[in-house]
This record gives sequence, structure tokens and C-alpha cells, in this order.
Amino acid sequence: MSDPVPSSPKPVKPLKQKLWTRDFVLGTLTNFVISANYFMLMVVITAYTMEAYGAPASLAAFCASIFIIGTLVARFTSALLIERINTKLLLVIGTLLEATLTALYFVHGALWLLIVVRFAHGFAFGTCSTVVTTIVTSMVPVERKGEGIGYFMLSVTLGAAIGPFTGIFISNNFGYPTLFAIATAVVCVSLPLALAIRVPKDQTRGSRAAARAKAQEQAAADEVAADLMADSAEGVRELRVGETTATAAQAAPATTTTARAGLNSFVNKFIERRVLPISLVACIVFFGYSSLLTFLTPYATEIGLARAASVFFIVYAFSMFVTRPFTGKAFDRKGARPVMTPAFFAFSAGMLLLAFASNDWMILGAALLLGFGVGTIQSCGLAVAVRETPDDRLSKANATFYIMLDLGVGIGPVLLGALQPIIGYHAMYIGMTALGLGALILFLHICGNKRVAVGSK
Repeated sequence: MSDPVPSSPKPVKPLKQKLWTRDFVLGTLTNFVISANYFMLMVVITAYTMEAYGAPASLAAFCASIFIIGTLVARFTSALLIERINTKLLLVIGTLLEATLTALYFVHGALWLLIVVRFAHGFAFGTCSTVVTTIVTSMVPVERKGEGIGYFMLSVTLGAAIGPFTGIFISNNFGYPTLFAIATAVVCVSLPLALAIRVPKDQTRGSRAAARAKAQEQAAADEVAADLMADSAEGVRELRVGETTATAAQAAPATTTTARAGLNSFVNKFIERRVLPISLVACIVFFGYSSLLTFLTPYATEIGLARAASVFFIVYAFSMFVTRPFTGKAFDRKGARPVMTPAFFAFSAGMLLLAFASNDWMILGAALLLGFGVGTIQSCGLAVAVRETPDDRLSKANATFYIMLDLGVGIGPVLLGALQPIIGYHAMYIGMTALGLGALILFLHICGNKRVAVGSK
């Protein structure tokens, strides 16, 4: 009697790498605290400047927007700072500056002083948010990038929901000094959180220096090889047409190549070009999102639906909070295209519903659709950017993505503010519907040219 054939062992299912680590939670909480501080002050600073300083509306609006300019400057410089300064030290310095600058809102001096404080506060916020995003995204396992970044970005969602509500409620009921005190206390929490975060080894200064040294060594080797090839080619040309002719023929191309290399080197210091396409898509969407921040309240008042508009962003944040974890997991399993495509349609449908709103339920329905659309595009777009970027340029990828987001939010109010008096709110939100579909077409074009649909690193 023959021995029974042993059955083949069942394949072992690989264990998922842990996502909810101690440092992931600390980084997410840090981002929530600085986001809440930002939104808490942003929604009231225009009214505060007009009331406390007697400033005209245009100057008061500038006092609010100078914060975004400071943030943009920080986005450009933070990647360079991360390469030169210990990442954790930079985050601690940034949170300390945020706490100090928030406390300076108590100083009622000249208006120019408030403008300087706002700019510096924006710079500190931009640095902190870029650094903590770089730290946290480096912790997330590659196969769980969508899920991890989706959870992390909920910190911004909660900040955008709690911050404005708290700022308006406290300033209306207890006054601006109380608001400044609470905002200072809130952002002070970020300092011990930042101190407690353990930064991954590949984010330390030594590891980055080693990576740079390796890159420089490779560049030197490439240069030597290029020189050898150039010398060989030159020898052949000299044998054929003579030394004078060959030298003259090479002069102009060499100059052009050198100039192009210098420009590329300058751009690479600040921008990660791999993520520019998906960042441009996010910029377009957030240009449309700026129409909500700037014009929702006056539009809702004009059509008699101010009550629904007062809770619009609460419903908007709720929609983000509920859908982001699911979209993040779907991104990891299916890729970007199947998850993000419905989000673009939701964005356009929300804007269209807003344009034709005639009751409270239509306003709230638009909030649900827009929360899903904007939230998914933002978090999955960042996940695409992170997955396409080598670890040694992760800080530049995060900075590039947020630069484009800030540009969309910053340029939107200016351009739409000039356009709205001409075409009206109704036509403007119909235009935002078309803008969302245009962003979808651009996204699908990117997917066709690159394997964004897979989203693998």
C-alpha cells in the first residue's frame, strides 16, 4: 500500500505592515493642532482687522491673505531646510514659532506689525505642515499609502471643521482676546507632540547626507563618462573635418546644454517634477474649492439659504471623515483611476447642485458631494505623488503638491472676485462644474501617459 501523497501547504498570506504606530498618531495629532489653529484665526482675521484697526475691507482682506503668501514661501524653502537641518529639530522650531507668533496677536500696535506677524505665522505653518507631512508619509508602508494618507489627512479635515466654528463662536461670544488665548493654548500642544515623535532613520540628517554623497558620486561618474564620450566624438570629427570646424560646431550646443543643466539644477532644488501633473490636477480642483471659501456665504444669503450655509462645512467635513478611510483602502487595492474618477464627478455634481439650490437640503446635499469629491482628490492625489517619488526627494514632492494646492486656493478668490460681479453666482458655480470635468479629463490624460491608475511606487 503506497503512502498517501502529502497535500501541498497553503500559501501563507503576508501580514500587513502596521499603520497605527505611536509616531503616526503623534504626527497626525500634530497636524490637527496646527490646522485647527490656522483655521481658527483665518476665518476671523478680516473682521478683527476692520474692527480693531479701522482698516478698509481691501486692506483687511490683504492681512488675511498675507498668511497664504508666507505659507507659499515656506513650501518652496522647507524642502531645502529639511536637507540641511535635522527634521525633528526643524519641526520643533516650527511649532515653537507658531506658538510664539500666535501669542503676538495680543500685541495691538501698528497695522504693519500685524501684517508682519501674519506673514511669519504663515511661514511657520507652511514649514510645520510640510515637515510633519514628510515625516508621516515616510512612516506609512508602501502597500498602505492610500489608506495611511487618507487617515492622516483627516487631521486637516477635522481642523477645517472645528477651527472655523470655534473661531467664530468664541470671537462672537467672548471677544478676540479670548480667541487669541485659546488659539495660543491649542497650538502650544503641538510642541510636546513634536518633541515626542521619533523620526524614521531615513529622515535624519546623516542619512540624507549619505544619499546626497551617493548622488554626487554617481553624478561625477556620469560626468567622467560623458567627457570620455565627448572626447572620442571630438577625435572622430577632427579627423574628418578638422579641429577648427569641430570646435565651432560644438560651441553653441555646449553653451545651450550648460544653461539647460543650470536651470534644471535650480528647479530641482525646489520642485519635484515627477508630481507636477497630479499636483496641477489638485490645483485646478482647489481653485474651484476656493469659490466655496470665498463666496458661499454671500451666495446663500442672496438666495435666502444662509441657515444651511452656516452648517455647510460641518456637513462637508463629515462627508470627508466618513469616506476617506474607505477611499484610501480602495486606492491601495485598485489604484488611483477607479477611486478618483467618481470623486471628480461628485465635485462637479456638487457644484451643479449648488448652482441650482432652492432649499436647505440641496445646499447640504452639495456639501456631502463636495466633501467626498475634494477629500478624495486631495488625499489620493497626495498618495499618488508620494508613491511616484524616491524617498530622498519625498520632502520636495510634498512641498510641490502643497504649493500647487495653495496656488489654487490663493489665485481663486482674486480671479473669481473679478469675474463674479460680471457673471453672477449662478453662472460662476456652473463654471465650477465645468472646471471639475476639465480636471477629470486632465487626470485621465495623465493616467493614459503614465501608470497612475496603478499608483505603485
